[in-house]
Amino acid sequence: MKAYRRLPIRPWMLLVPAGVIGLAVHSAVLYYVVLHMSLPIAAVSGVIVLIVIKHLGLLSPLYVLFRRRSNRQ
Repeated sequence: MKAYRRLPIRPWMLLVPAGVIGLAVHSAVLYYVVLHMSLPIAAVSGVIVLIVIKHLGLLSPLYVLFRRRSNRQ
């Protein structure tokens, strides 16, 4: 009897399906919100940009940059 080989899946390869599922869920929620609220496209675009910045963790470095600038003046 042959021994079964494990599939060549690395742990980081599981991030791709998780990212796709996360993107799909976020898109569905945003679609539902936009469908049931009458918001201008500019407001929705701004909220999407803020959500992406917050999810990627880019808000803290931006805050530090502005704080350093205000301390110099």
